[in-house]
Amino acid sequence: MKRLFVLLVLLGVVFAFGTTKIRIGASPVPHAEILEAIKADLAEKGFDLEIVVFNDYVLPNIALSTGELDANYFQHLPYLVSFTSQRGIKGLVSAKAIHVEPMGFFLKKPLSELVPGDKIALPNDPTNEGRALILLHNNGLIQLKDPTKLESTVLDIKENPKQLTFVEIEAGFIPRVYTDDKTVVGAVINTNYALTINLNAVTDAEFIEGAESPYANIIAIREVDKDEAWLKALIDALTTEKVRDFINEKYDGAVVPVF
Repeated sequence: MKRLFVLLVLLGVVFAFGTTKIRIGASPVPHAEILEAIKADLAEKGFDLEIVVFNDYVLPNIALSTGELDANYFQHLPYLVSFTSQRGIKGLVSAKAIHVEPMGFFLKKPLSELVPGDKIALPNDPTNEGRALILLHNNGLIQLKDPTKLESTVLDIKENPKQLTFVEIEAGFIPRVYTDDKTVVGAVINTNYALTINLNAVTDAEFIEGAESPYANIIAIREVDKDEAWLKALIDALTTEKVRDFINEKYDGAVVPVF
């Protein structure tokens, strides 16, 4: 019995030293779900994937910069560049673009029934607010002074023919505001957050971005880790036909693989 115990301990030590943990921060949907789909594949290669779920757009980059995470998967490159520039954070880069989540404009009533003063919720972070306003501009709801300016805000609206009121809210809270606040009749919502309230941008939105959107969601890392074996294994696992099929089948066009 004693020999068996010693053997089990030794095997445990061997297993522990033979496994590399990858700690990655992710939004709940679809990022964490996509990562869950590759855990077994990484385990076969000796990597233990730990997924840390975040419900905001601030903490994942801070945790990555301080070394609490090895990588994160929740944002597009314009957001990463804007966030790190504003916060004075250096050394965070994109390792690989994985998918696009077309942003959608959702309404509780027909577009033709919008009246002056109706409230529309928008993301309040610089890149996503500009992205939302460009979506509304491209579909004729407003006119921007410069529709190519990615960091436009409501102050850059040149014409607002329906006299709508725009409410700027942290992106992660918009789904709850949209569903719970009766005074908010519409919202531009990131697809990952829309999915948490069972809204599909393809079938439920008044209009959505095209699949050619430049806002591909990325795996972000510290630049010093760009040649690490765990990163190659992670990217290899995420960019297979298996993952492409998983995304297409599970999200039915609301999430589009770009690899």
